[in-house]
Amino acid sequence: MNFEIQVSGQGSRTTSLSVLRNKVRKHALSKAHTQAVNVAEQQDKAAIENAMEVMTESYMKETEAVIRTAYHIAKKIRPFSDHESLIELQELNGLKMGTILHSRYSATQIIQHVSSEMQSKIVSNIIASSSKLAVLIDEASSLSHKAVMTVSIKASIQEESPEFIFIELVELENQRADGIEQALLTCLTNAGFTEEWLHENWVTFVSDGASVMLGKKSGVATRLTSRFPKLFVWHCMNHRLELAVSDAVDEVNSVNHFKTFIQKLYSVYSMSNKNERELINAAAEVGSQLLRIGRILDVRWVASSFRTVHAVWTSLGALVQHFKNACCDETRSTKDRQMYRGLLDRVQSPEFICDLGLMYDTLHELSLLSQELQSRSITLLRAEHLLKRSIRVIQSFKESPGEKYSEALEAKKTGEYRSTTLKTMAKLRSINPGQFLQNLVNNLEKRLSFEDENIKDLSILDQSKWPSKPSIRHGEEQIKRLCKRFNLCTDQALNGMRDLLEQPTSEPKDLKPRGCRKREGAPRGWSH
Repeated sequence: MNFEIQVSGQGSRTTSLSVLRNKVRKHALSKAHTQAVNVAEQQDKAAIENAMEVMTESYMKETEAVIRTAYHIAKKIRPFSDHESLIELQELNGLKMGTILHSRYSATQIIQHVSSEMQSKIVSNIIASSSKLAVLIDEASSLSHKAVMTVSIKASIQEESPEFIFIELVELENQRADGIEQALLTCLTNAGFTEEWLHENWVTFVSDGASVMLGKKSGVATRLTSRFPKLFVWHCMNHRLELAVSDAVDEVNSVNHFKTFIQKLYSVYSMSNKNERELINAAAEVGSQLLRIGRILDVRWVASSFRTVHAVWTSLGALVQHFKNACCDETRSTKDRQMYRGLLDRVQSPEFICDLGLMYDTLHELSLLSQELQSRSITLLRAEHLLKRSIRVIQSFKESPGEKYSEALEAKKTGEYRSTTLKTMAKLRSINPGQFLQNLVNNLEKRLSFEDENIKDLSILDQSKWPSKPSIRHGEEQIKRLCKRFNLCTDQALNGMRDLLEQPTSEPKDLKPRGCRKREGAPRGWSH
């Protein structure tokens, strides 16, 4: 339906137009027209706002999906190049992933931002709760061969048990003690820890045994303790274990000969795909199990050395068969055939079998100790107990040989091992079990000693060392010293100790980690 404004009555054209314009003007100024215009404008404005809101919501959902994809890559330790392919997969499955933030460079920035925010929240919680802090650093080299340092901390978060947290990979301008100290303190400051807070709550510094770290005159630890007098310095137990084993190996020449031979086996198969294929075929010929041979007694952990010895012990039949085939292979040079003949004579000798069995039993025990020391829940008291137990086990091998060494001795008597005839090599000197085991025990006791005053005080919590009828004040002095050292509430800790003395099977709240607090603050207990 259409409406028109008309002039009433008859008149000239000029008069009619004037009247019409006057009516239009009055209508434009009327409340009805003004209200109608406002309604129309509001409708248009709401439509734009609604459209923008819908677009923003859609954009946020797409961005969230991209961020979750990048987070998944970081959590599963996948390469950043997976980011684009994962987004393509989700788009094929019907999800809207937007058009931006799809490159691996975007994934890098997203992960860096998320990790920075997470780290900031964690550090803020640690600072607010005055959780006791342990700092662990380790030197390394980047892919570009630059000197770097990893910085990790261990602290309690949200009243839970202490956890290890990686803080930063710091590039070192120089590898001197002053440069490392400055880089570490700058890293902690950038993370949010102030020097005042560190004076109150930084209790432990852990590193390897390099002289630049633990040097008595000007090492990093010495410089830090001059700045933070209550700092407890600790040399990584696994590094010390490796050094003890290395010292024992250096002191017994025949062990070095064994190490050199295993390294030769490693080089034979790691540098030649042909030899590796032939070994697989030889294992199939004799029905032998085959495990990968690695390095031994080098910079790796003891557990890695044990895996290599275990691989040689398990794959011995395949090795013998491969060496037999290779030394008779006319396609090989005379020099190669002679080399394989020498390898065959060595692995067929009872001397080598006995050395292999001895190293198997010893490294197996040390690898168990190494793996326990790497546990996230390990404590100093538990580590001391495990170390002393391992030393007793190794000492017992002198009087009562281990399983594999006993098997090797039996094979030496019979002259046969797993259908392989053994032939003595007169020029090959076997490892002297008593000498090697005693040297190993001596070096373990020397390198892994627990003589620090703080550790002796902590041992008061070990109930196995208590007298049969302890006094109600048993351990009082040790508890006081620990509370003073780590800035804890002495009265609360003493009450907890007395509760433990009265009820040894209980777990007093005041002696639990994070339970022994200062009254005015919240420093938490012994995260060691």
